[in-house]
Order: sequence, then structure tokens, then C-alpha cells
Amino acid sequence: MYIIESNMNIIAKNSPDLQKMVMSVVNQRQNQNSRQTYYTALTKFFDWYVAGDNEGINADVIREYLLYLENKGKSRATISTSLSVLRQLFKDLRRLGVIDEKIYNDLLEIKFKRPLGQRHKTWLEQEEVQKLLNNLNSEKMSILRDRALIAVMTGCGLRRFEVSDLKITQMKKLQGRWVFADIKGKGDRYRTVAIPEYAMKCLEEWLGISKTAVKTDRIFFSIRKNGDIGNTMITPQGIRDIVAKHSKNILDKQILPHDLRRTYAQLSYKAGAPLRQVQLSLGHSSIRTTEIYLGLDQDLTNAPGDYLDIEV
Repeated sequence: MYIIESNMNIIAKNSPDLQKMVMSVVNQRQNQNSRQTYYTALTKFFDWYVAGDNEGINADVIREYLLYLENKGKSRATISTSLSVLRQLFKDLRRLGVIDEKIYNDLLEIKFKRPLGQRHKTWLEQEEVQKLLNNLNSEKMSILRDRALIAVMTGCGLRRFEVSDLKITQMKKLQGRWVFADIKGKGDRYRTVAIPEYAMKCLEEWLGISKTAVKTDRIFFSIRKNGDIGNTMITPQGIRDIVAKHSKNILDKQILPHDLRRTYAQLSYKAGAPLRQVQLSLGHSSIRTTEIYLGLDQDLTNAPGDYLDIEV
């Protein structure tokens, strides 16, 4: 029987065992067409998964992926096939003890049905970012912190664990502007990200009062129920709760921290930021990951060769 060879470097880089499991699922198919279908579906899923900086595979991640496929205009048949393939992968992972019974059962319960009239978006428009920040205008300690936090996430595109770990000593002047230097991202890769003026203004307002209350190098930290500043760093879960609460109250929809990172990428690229600079700011290891992240597809109606001013 012909066996498909794997070139899933994105999987092998982090988990050779997972790569073997994926290829085992592929090669269990009885004919070449089925093997190719499974291979394609799983490759596309893991491309999307890595580009999205997800922190684990579960039913919610699978639901988000299915919505992503629909928003990309994929047919119902393609989406159904993807779900079937992922179920088979989860079945093998459960059998091998990689995932527990609950995660597998949650996946089996997924029924892909988009509510009528509901448009699924995974990033904010510029007007929504403006509204979110403008409505966080209280002098309360917690609001000043949350406003600065959301400004940093939309203006710098950081992951939530990167935001929770930010230090004041990382704020430096480089090339005539303020930046966050030496941000440690996924894969222990370091990068420097520029801070836009609006985010810097929010940070200055927050740090102006918080630095006098707490002698710490951290930028964001907890605030007690009585309004006093705590002495512990804010957690990634705390950041998730803050973003979800304010987006629900102000925009009437729940946004997650990663949606703000995607907002940064989408709005900056659409405004003309070079793709390479977007990649470096996001901390992606390859330009292809950034293209997938932005949902960029090859456009044959507007090909690069059409820009060549050549006549014959």
C-alpha cells in the first residue's frame, strides 16, 4: 500500500510523536484519495492552529476553526470533511491516552450550525477599537490599568502571556521612539515591538499613578476588590477576563485577548504596513504563518507580473 510521507514541519518541530499519530490516521485510509483528503485536511488545520498561537486543542478551538473555514467561503462538504477527519484524529489520541475522555466527548458533540443572521468576526474594526478605549475613561485605578492593557494589545499585537510578563525596564527609546524590547515569545524567540502614540499615552497615565503605589518592575498587576493595587502580576486568565468584560459591556459582544492581537495584524496590514514588519511584530517564525494568520490567498486577478511595465 502506498504510504503518504509527512512534511508537516510545524508539527514535528514541537511534537514528533504527534506527527506520527497524524500520519497514522492518514495512512489508515484504504485508498489513495482518502489518504490525500485526510492529509490535506489535517495539514490545513495545523497550519491554522500554529498561526493562531493557540494554547491547546479542545472543542472550542475546533469550533473556531470550523467558523474560520465558513468565513473563508468553504463549502459545507469541505467543512463536514474537516470535522470528520478531526474526530478521527481525536479518537486515536484518546486511544493512545494523549487526551482524556471529556475532550473527546466534547468534540463528538460539536454540531456545526451557524445561527442565522449572525456574522462571525475574530477582530475589531478601527471604530470599535476607538469606542472601546474611549469608553474606558474613568479615573478608577482598575479602569486606567485596563485601558492601558487593551491599548497595548491592539497597538502592539502581543499575546496575553507576553502582556502579563511585561516589565518597565523593557520600555526603551530606540530609533527615536518608545518600544518594548526583548519580548520573549513562543519558541523562546525574542523580538522588539514599537509602541504607538495612543498606547504610550495610556501607559503613561497608568504608570503615573501605579508606580508610586507599588515598587515593582511589572507594568500590569492585580487590583484588589477594594480598589487598592495588589502586589502580584496580572495573570493571562486575568487578562482574558478583563478583555471579555469590557468588550461585552461596551461593544455588546465578547472578544478574547487573541482577537485583539488579530485586530492589530488586520488593521495595520490593511492600513499599509509591510507584511514583513507585521510578521516581525507578531513574532511569527515565517512569512507564510503571517499570511495564513491574515487569511491571505493568492489573487490571480491581481498578479505581481501585471505590475511589470513591459511592452513587446
